[in-house]
Amino acid sequence: MAKVKAICFNSVILPAVNLLLMKNNESLFSEFPAISKEEWLAKIEKDLKGRSLEELDWAPEEGIRISPFAHLEDRKKTAAIGDNRDQNHWEIGQYITVTDPKAANLSVRSALNGGVNAPLFELESQLTEQELSQLFEGIVPTFISTHFSFLKTDINPVDLWQNLQLFLQKNNISLQEISGSFAYDPLAAPSKLDPLISLLSGNEATPFKFVTLAANPQLGTVEALADLILRGQTYVDQLQDQGIIPSISSSHLQFSILLGDQFFMEIAKIRALRLLWLNVLKAYEVEPVAPTIVAHSSVPQSEDDPYQHMIRSATQSMSAVIGGAQRLYIAPSDYRQANAESRFTENPDFGPRIARNVQHLLQMESFLDRVIDPAAGSYYVEALSEQLATRAWAIFQEKV
Repeated sequence: MAKVKAICFNSVILPAVNLLLMKNNESLFSEFPAISKEEWLAKIEKDLKGRSLEELDWAPEEGIRISPFAHLEDRKKTAAIGDNRDQNHWEIGQYITVTDPKAANLSVRSALNGGVNAPLFELESQLTEQELSQLFEGIVPTFISTHFSFLKTDINPVDLWQNLQLFLQKNNISLQEISGSFAYDPLAAPSKLDPLISLLSGNEATPFKFVTLAANPQLGTVEALADLILRGQTYVDQLQDQGIIPSISSSHLQFSILLGDQFFMEIAKIRALRLLWLNVLKAYEVEPVAPTIVAHSSVPQSEDDPYQHMIRSATQSMSAVIGGAQRLYIAPSDYRQANAESRFTENPDFGPRIARNVQHLLQMESFLDRVIDPAAGSYYVEALSEQLATRAWAIFQEKV
């Protein structure tokens, strides 16, 4: 991977995604006098009464240090962070545990009626074609995206895909009409790439994502970002050795992240991940298509107050959609609390309803899906995104 090692993050990605203000918007600021960085610093120095501005720096983790003061003059030295997106739409997800397909069908239909369009089926066991028919009874797969995770390690994704194909054929639905994903990491599986090669064979044109690379929650933010793109690059490299070109392998890959409580850090993390993967794709001379990033809120702990968890997941969700995640799952306050005694309410749909309504509020009340890149132009977030991406890229290059 000499090409990857040779790429300098600042010299390639940042100029390529320059999103500085367009000329036709400059009139919005013409009525306000420009204030130089020097003038701002003089005012800050006076207000601090002898204290150093550096004392107010934020150090969220080792090697990352952000000043509370950010100015346009600093950003002009590099560029604004962005990815040339033309929209900020995200899919509304909900977890659906599948023990009994008929019972899960009732749950997913309730979720879809509540506005969900990307259910994630958490499978307890392998599903046959007949069980898939029961699961999708009364549901049109082409109207939603369909996602599967595996709660048991003995579930074979190849068998599931074959059964899903049988179900689609019986309902006259082509593979090109559906979208979805498997929460499946082939490099972490004992059989390595053999099942994945089987999945890709003849299915290159389907928009289905067969590979999900999840961030390691045990690592710091920078190390986790570097680890994600390293695993993605390894996956693309190994498939290329098997004759599958990078444009195909990368198109069937998505990244999954677990959201934390540091609001600005989470925004910057998602933006940095997007830029880092675009940088990797440049080394393969692949069209720079932004990766699919799936965000999951933190899971409530037994000692958590349920209402506190609602507030936490709401702020986490804001950071996810501002950062540009394409799909979002919010764990309800009673997530996986199957028996009524462990729930904080007698209504089993209360927690999921509140969780999905958070996303409705972000779309229908806050209109965050109508702003292409809500964080673009925020000098503070731009600086933090750049620091995360630059440091993660350096770690990645050391390991390639």
